[in-house]
Order: sequence, then structure tokens, then C-alpha cells
Amino acid sequence: MKVSVIGGSGLVGSVTVKDLIENNIDVKVIDIREPKEKVEYVYGDLNDVNDISKKIKDSDYVINAAQYYFNLKAMEAALKASVNYIDLGGLFWMTLKQLEMNAEFEREGLLALIGMGAEPGITNVAARYLAAKYGIPKKIKIRNGWRSSSSEFKFNWSVDTQMDEMTMDAPVWDHGSYKYYKPLSMSEEVEFLQPVGKVKVYLTIHSELATFPSSFSGVEYVDWMEGGDGFEIVMALGKLFGEDKEILGIKTRTYLKEVLKNKNLIGSQGDEWESAKIIFEYEDSLSEIEVLIPPKGNIDGTQYGAGIPSSIAVQMKVKGKGVLPPEKVIEPETFFKEIKRRGFSILVKYEKRF
Repeated sequence: MKVSVIGGSGLVGSVTVKDLIENNIDVKVIDIREPKEKVEYVYGDLNDVNDISKKIKDSDYVINAAQYYFNLKAMEAALKASVNYIDLGGLFWMTLKQLEMNAEFEREGLLALIGMGAEPGITNVAARYLAAKYGIPKKIKIRNGWRSSSSEFKFNWSVDTQMDEMTMDAPVWDHGSYKYYKPLSMSEEVEFLQPVGKVKVYLTIHSELATFPSSFSGVEYVDWMEGGDGFEIVMALGKLFGEDKEILGIKTRTYLKEVLKNKNLIGSQGDEWESAKIIFEYEDSLSEIEVLIPPKGNIDGTQYGAGIPSSIAVQMKVKGKGVLPPEKVIEPETFFKEIKRRGFSILVKYEKRF
């Protein structure tokens, strides 16, 4: 099996590449930077769709680990090359645009598995597991928290994606339609597994909201909240730089990214644990599943959790036609077995409420 990884030199893409190699998959990295791993590499820029399509044509799957703004271009390249496509997710608005390409992938008999990271990805498969075991709930609450043992803050995720989450209105599915709220306008405290523990989480835009209402037909309410160490710093930076306005001839996000690079504040430290929790609320009961993601080596749980699922999907030889989210494609039991093998922990709970 041959797998091309676009963006395979990045923080998350390098995790995907390493896992594929460790599991004896033939890998090619396509990126504007050379990877650290000893692997086949070719230069590639997603702004040139035709060039990318030629470079992935020899693959059984292409995994797109690039910035989510490029998802549509990566999908176009996959269609041109007649290659099955997997990505790690995009925010709500991007996911909706990707779903519009369903007919094209169906017509070509190709699979586009979108959002196969941690959140989305693990969260979607976990929701499928609960729905199969306990049925469709009235409410689905998706919660994400993280904890670092370091006192030094670093951006260990895309700066642009985090700034989008700080500035874009957040969708909530509420009784048959989407309602939109200002980012960070709702919050609550959630108790996650240790060492994450109690975390204050906030409402932001996220892609699970684009597919859960149809995948779990009949659910009345769905929302997403996230938080953890350093999140309040990201919130403050979002107020200052998030809207990406031009001031004194420079875009505010460009300035922010250059300052962060200059101060060595982008990257992982290998000490952050992450947890993804799905809560199903029924009339008289509650079920939940939580996946605890450890760091590995110098990689934080945030990157490790996002990079592993797409590699597992390839090894599961996922099949399908059209643009589909993980809850429509991934069989939970096999997937859970694989993430446990890589050090993830899973806790499932069920309780009567009245």
C-alpha cells in the first residue's frame, strides 16, 4: 500500500508519517519543507492542484495534514488523481463546503473521509459507539480539555485555526436548526480524567456540528466546548490579533506569527495530555465516553491525538463512496483497539439520572 501525506513535515503530519512507517506502510511526504523522518519526499504546494494530483497519482490514499484552508484544493487534487482522500478536519464552515463535493466523489467511486483527527475524528467515532450502544440521545455535548505540566506557554496548534476559533461565531444545533453565538460566550467546568482534571471550557466553532445532526438523526441539541492550559492566553491574543486587520501596513496575524516564531513559542514540549469527551443526555439517563490522549516523546497529546487516527484509518483500509465523516465510515471497536495499542485510554460510563 502506498500513502502520500500532504503536509507531512508539519507538527501533526509528522506524527502521521511516523506511525505509517512504524506499521510498514510505504509513505511519500509532499510538503514545501523537507521532513525530519527518513522517507520519500517531493516538494509540493497545494496552490498548484495539477502538480499535486500528479504527485499523488501512484497512491492508494492521500492524507491531507496541511492547514485546513487548503482542504478543498487537496480534495480537487485527489479527484484529478483518482485517489481516496483523508484529512484531519476543518472548522464548521469548511466542512460544509467539503460536503458539497459529495456527488463528485460518488461519481468517481472515491472516498473522501473528512475530519479524521482527534477532534474531529476520535470524537466522531466515539459518538457512533455511544449511539450504537445506547441509542440516539436528546442532547450531545462534545468537550475537549488539556493539561500541561510546563509553566511555559507555546502554540502547539495552527495559529490561524486558533484565531478563527476565537473570532468566528459558534454554531449550536438546537431543535432542528443552527443557532449562532459569539465565540467564548458560553462556558462551564468539566471534570476530565487525570492528569487533565477539572477544566473550564468555552463555546467555539467546530466541525462536528456540521455532521452530527444528520448522522444522529433525531438529536435535539449539539454543542462543542474546549479549554485548557494557555487557552485564556489564546483568548486574549484573539482579541488583539484575531480579526487579521491591516495596521501600519502589516496584517495582525502575520505579525503575531512572526513574534511567536521569534520568541520560540510555536511547537510542542511533550508534556501535554489531552482528553476528548462525548456526553449523550437522554430523558432519564446519561452516557459518556472519554478518550485520554498521552504525549509521546517530545510530542504533545494534542499533536499525537490528531496525527494517529488518519494512519489507523489507512491501516483499516477504509472504504466508501462520497464525502463522509468518521462516524459514517470507521468501525469503533477496531479503531479503539488500535488507539489503545498506542497508549490512549478509554472510559465509558452510563448512569440513570432519575
